[in-house]
Amino acid sequence: MKTIIITLISILTLNANAALLKTEAHTSKLENVALSSTASTNIDGEDVKLTHVGAGLRAKKVVFVNVKVYVGELFTSDPTKFKKSDALTSVKDQKAIAVQLHFLRDVDAENVQKSFKEALTANSVNIEDASIKQFLDAVNKGGEAKQGKSLTILGSRLKDGSEKISYETTSGTVTEVKGSAGLVEKVFSIWLGKPSDNGVADLKKSILKD
Repeated sequence: MKTIIITLISILTLNANAALLKTEAHTSKLENVALSSTASTNIDGEDVKLTHVGAGLRAKKVVFVNVKVYVGELFTSDPTKFKKSDALTSVKDQKAIAVQLHFLRDVDAENVQKSFKEALTANSVNIEDASIKQFLDAVNKGGEAKQGKSLTILGSRLKDGSEKISYETTSGTVTEVKGSAGLVEKVFSIWLGKPSDNGVADLKKSILKD
């Protein structure tokens, strides 16, 4: 008998004091974006600390010009189990993993979703999968990513064995997508898997450099 897994999606708006990811200890800058050495979040009612792994610039070639899009920061809950040489596989060893995208220009929701779709497809992720469709729908409905604001994607493993992706827009709206084991790895293949273009390749290289 086939096991039917029902994926749930919920949307809630958080105020500035209850952000999905609380970053701490701004120690350095990249493209004038203050980077954080640590962050914290709440999973299953438990406070979880995350450690900064790396950061990099995401650029996109438009016609013949490389346009700076965002600075991406990666955080993991257990850096001792995160292997930069096998980053995507290491995702499954993390209770929580997050990427925070600090936008250097306005990008409409359609183009944010398009770039994520291209990256997922490059990593052979089925974009028709129910959980992935819900994630991409949240990206599309999330509105424009605003210059000077941050977009956060948090992946977490829950006590019941399921996994959850929390997507916080630059305006502070959070969408939660719950799915089966492997969901977080699929979504994080956008940044840690096979690069969909040279801009993503440079971002990944920068994030994972020693």
